Formats: sequence, C-alpha cells, structure tokens
Amino acid sequence: MSIANQILKLLGWKVDNRIGDLPLKAVIIAAPHTSIWDFFYGYTSFRAMGLKVKFLIKKEAFFFPFGILLRNLGGIPVNRFSKNSVVEDVVKQFNDSERMVLTITPEATREKVKRWKNGYHRIAAAANVPVIIGFIDYKIKTAGVIKVYELQGDSNFDTLQIMKYYTEFEGKFPENFYLPPEVYS
Repeated sequence: MSIANQILKLLGWKVDNRIGDLPLKAVIIAAPHTSIWDFFYGYTSFRAMGLKVKFLIKKEAFFFPFGILLRNLGGIPVNRFSKNSVVEDVVKQFNDSERMVLTITPEATREKVKRWKNGYHRIAAAANVPVIIGFIDYKIKTAGVIKVYELQGDSNFDTLQIMKYYTEFEGKFPENFYLPPEVYS
C-alpha cells in the first residue's frame, strides 16, 4: 500500500477509480472545488492511483520556499493578468512529454461561480487528449475518476455534458458549488 493510500485511509477517505487503466496523456477535471482542502485530497487520491499529475496555479503562490515545493509536486505557474497564452505553453508540454496528466478545476476558484472556464477544453482539444472526469465528495469522503470523456468539439455542449456527472457529488462547502438548471433536465 502506498503512502498516499495510507494517508487517505488514516483520514477515513477512499479512492474510487471507475476507469481502470488511465490514459498516458489527459486533462482531468476536478470538481466540485469549494475548499483549499480539495487540493490535498485530490492530489493524494491521484497519487494513490499511481498518477503524477500536473496542475495550474496562480504564479503568486510560487514564492520562496513554497514555490520549490509546488514545482516538485507538479505545479505550473500561471500569470492570470498576462495576455500570454497558457494554452499554447501547456500544449507544448503535452507534445514534449511521453506521459502527462494535467488537473484543472474549471470553476477556477473556491467561490461560487455560475460559469466554468473553458481552458480545460481548449487545452485538451489542442493537445488532442481526452478529458477525465475527476471528483471529490466530502459527504462520503471519496475522491477519484469516473469517466474518460472524448470531446465533441463544442465547449459549451461538452461542459454541459460533463457537468451532468457532478450532480451526485458534494463539496466541502456545498453552497459554493453551482450547476445550471439544464444539467438536471
């Protein structure tokens, strides 16, 4: 049993991998994202599944010595106020790697949002990699992956289809997770 599995077990958490063998390259959507603790439980669960994930995080978090730790964990700094292209930079990393799994929280914040960012879609489409639907559920203390989703090409359509998988999961602060009414129809 890995250290990650032991930590999760000690904390009463489980890992749920409904996919089995995961693709060598993919973008994992992680939701709901309502707490700073989502990173810990999500990252540890991915490690328990044998995944070395990369993740995007605001460049302001990369101050010394925390920045060294973030880079070693797989953090990719993002300048949220620059017009440079994060998508092209990340796609280049996918193209230059034999194996790369990037975790993205499309809500982009722990606050309640009514619209997910579509960067995950642009990156996955440009890198020609699938999207894995990852989740965290505080109600049953479980995190994992449930499906490999092949993009259909329309980010609004794909996002709505992906959101439908999240109706059963509860974030640490459920009031901060929003799904539009059309997800339930």
